[in-house]
Amino acid sequence: MKRVAFDHCVGWLHAGPGATGVVLCAPWGHEAMWSHRAWRHLAADLASAGMPVLRFDYPGCGDSAGTDEGPDRLSACAHSIVRAAQTLRAHTGVERVVLCGLRLGATLAVLAAEAMAADGGQRPDGLILLAPPVTGRTYLRELRALQGSWCNNAIPDIPVAPPHDGACEVLGHRLPSDAVALLEALRLERRATCPAPRVLLLDAWPGAGSPVAALAARYRAQGAQVTRFDFDEYPAMMRSADSSSVPEQAWQQIAQWLGPAAAVARRGRPSCHVADDAVLRVEGTVEQPVWLDGGRLFGVLCTPDDGGETMATATGTAVLFPNTGGNHHVGDCRLFVTLSRQLAHAGVAGLRLDVSALGDSPRAARTMRIAALYGEQPWRDVAAAAAWLRSRGYRRVVAAGVCSGGFLALQAALAAAPIDGLVLANLLKFRWDGHAGDGSAEAEPQSTRVYLAAARNPAQWLRVLRGEIDPWPHAAALARRLFSSRAGAEPGAKDLDAYAREAMHSLQRRGVRVDLLYGAGDIGLEEARSRFGRHLEALAQLSCIRAHVLPRLDHSLFLPESRAQFAACLMRQLAAFDSPMRAASSPSLAASSATWPAT
Repeated sequence: MKRVAFDHCVGWLHAGPGATGVVLCAPWGHEAMWSHRAWRHLAADLASAGMPVLRFDYPGCGDSAGTDEGPDRLSACAHSIVRAAQTLRAHTGVERVVLCGLRLGATLAVLAAEAMAADGGQRPDGLILLAPPVTGRTYLRELRALQGSWCNNAIPDIPVAPPHDGACEVLGHRLPSDAVALLEALRLERRATCPAPRVLLLDAWPGAGSPVAALAARYRAQGAQVTRFDFDEYPAMMRSADSSSVPEQAWQQIAQWLGPAAAVARRGRPSCHVADDAVLRVEGTVEQPVWLDGGRLFGVLCTPDDGGETMATATGTAVLFPNTGGNHHVGDCRLFVTLSRQLAHAGVAGLRLDVSALGDSPRAARTMRIAALYGEQPWRDVAAAAAWLRSRGYRRVVAAGVCSGGFLALQAALAAAPIDGLVLANLLKFRWDGHAGDGSAEAEPQSTRVYLAAARNPAQWLRVLRGEIDPWPHAAALARRLFSSRAGAEPGAKDLDAYAREAMHSLQRRGVRVDLLYGAGDIGLEEARSRFGRHLEALAQLSCIRAHVLPRLDHSLFLPESRAQFAACLMRQLAAFDSPMRAASSPSLAASSATWPAT
């Protein structure tokens, strides 16, 4: 697969010899994060079956340029699909194109196909619609329900006001008000005509009254050749990236449906060469793909656009962002994309890293387990990335990670990787012992404080009475926490205490600056208090180690203020590396730090 860039969008071209190519139209927001592994392997599977595939990030999504604000977001995304189809044809010479969309990506594929037909261009040869939200209003209702569930269960102690401007926010991603209004009125089964001669539908909610079945009937009535399968693997795919799975049967069904197209070879050769170093210039920054450690690791290096080849930027500093959980390198809510571009404006480079088992690294795993995220190889990958940055001339490397990403950065630093600073948010463990705590199997680990806050919430008891939630697993987890706190530390606690304290002293002796950020209700804070004391007093005498307990810092940094606090802490650490004289000569960094709210 090769990196491509077009119209301020970036993506991946998976080569194949067939005359029919496929454009993958990703879902939106958190669903794009959760399904990234499955999506990447679908592209690889189809390419292996002979079909060229282009998967890409919409404007304002993933690694592409732009933000989630601004008018006509959905129109811009649909137009980018049209351009992706043109790019696929230009790079590979395919004669036919099929659009394959998942969730909102399926809706956008339909809109793009209609636009292609209306403009007199080549309409797609086929449509593959996976769990399409046939009715936009129902889709928005699902998003709001998920956001409400997260607020009630993950952060019951942090009040969150709904947006007042008509936008829809879910798990840190935002649909602006005009996109919400368009979706409220959108019903695919009422569109004028089917925009493709062949359609494959995968129905995640089959049965009586299935809206996907109704859409299939509508398309058949309009003369399209329609195939519909049940999508039983959908729930296992559409969950947090550290536990989501690749829907093997569904991907095989797609390949088989496309099989006749794959058997037809292209005529002639590709019409243009695809470079390996697709560069994206974004508002004064340059982002280029990089392959590290013998090509095992993938990353995106963001630097100031100074028109030259000098990699060591104005401050001589680079920030390394390891993966969070099973997520790929953009980070939840595009945190690492947004932050690396802001750092570049301050003269600091940012490297968004995929360790070898994750994201877009060449040999990313098809399955994922918690143990794989906390194992030895990922932190060794982080250490290799830090060494690569030093080899490129950066005098100082700071690693900034969230949850498991913080763990990887910490372990790399303890192994003497060339890391000068650490900013670690909601670190769950100081040493991996095969258990991540009571919340290891949860998408969002819960602390005792969160369980107690939920128990005090009358709305939660109403949900229990209505049968919407089962209280017993939560009650059992809370009982275990309270029992362990009264009965004393868990087995091996003294050893873990000694390890954590020696780890901090080791970093202190080497002069590595460490900022530990914890939400007031985070399970990681309970871990830190069990190692360093109720008030983290064991850290008080270490000048290089600072701990921050923040009342509105959620575990995954879904809240905007959580991301702002993380960014502010990082900026302050970067500024602290400079002497007063140097800080005075580097106003851009000081200004960047000042733009973030104080913690």
